[in-house]
Amino acid sequence: METARQTALMEQPEIVELFRVLEGNGLTKEQKEVESLVKYLDGMEVQFGQVLEELRDVKEQLSQIQDGGVKASVLRIAEQAQGKVQEVGGQLNTVRKNLIQSAGNALQTYKEKGKDALRKAVSSMKIPSALARIQEGIHGAVENMNRQADRMKVLNGELHAAGGHLKNAGRIFRGKEQKKVEPQATDKGITAKIRKSFLTISGRLSSMEQTTENLRRRLEQFVQKEEKKPSVKVELKKLKEEKKMVPQLPVPVKQQARE
Repeated sequence: METARQTALMEQPEIVELFRVLEGNGLTKEQKEVESLVKYLDGMEVQFGQVLEELRDVKEQLSQIQDGGVKASVLRIAEQAQGKVQEVGGQLNTVRKNLIQSAGNALQTYKEKGKDALRKAVSSMKIPSALARIQEGIHGAVENMNRQADRMKVLNGELHAAGGHLKNAGRIFRGKEQKKVEPQATDKGITAKIRKSFLTISGRLSSMEQTTENLRRRLEQFVQKEEKKPSVKVELKKLKEEKKMVPQLPVPVKQQARE
């Protein structure tokens, strides 16, 4: 599960060159969109690394479980939790790779067809849509992690009850009175500790989901705002049409007489 630290997107040659070309052509909206996604993905890599660290801790805690049956049950729960998290990691990595490739394609398009084609190339990246898909994936991971935490709580309770019944069996064998098995008042033991780890991971993922949603909403509002702004060409065309529609003033009477 170890992942090598990738080169920051801000340092990728294609991304660096794309920023330079967008800025040079005055494509502020497009530059802001790409830059927002690049910073987001670089930040997500750091946060995702923390999630992976928490999962590694969970795996290490499994070695403390002596009972083979319990260990197998906890391992299944941990693997289901890990699988959903890895899906999010794969999704982020795919968006990252696609962005680098799209940046290269946009630069080639610009060389061949110019500024307008570059603008369309960046627009075709559909950055808000990519963020929406990532957000959906993270949300699924949060829900899954919470389910696994609930399963650990149930398992912890069952182990507590089983321990109580086992002690009662010993009392019966020794001719002593049984004790009522009370529900566990507090979380104790390794299963409770693993449950807390799952809840910590869920919290990290929720923070990632919120960051994704905030950026998606901000970009959607920004794009809509920019698209509503009339372009210089449209304004000039509008002025020309208005001039054509202005009625010609009649020639003054004195001027007609002179003529």
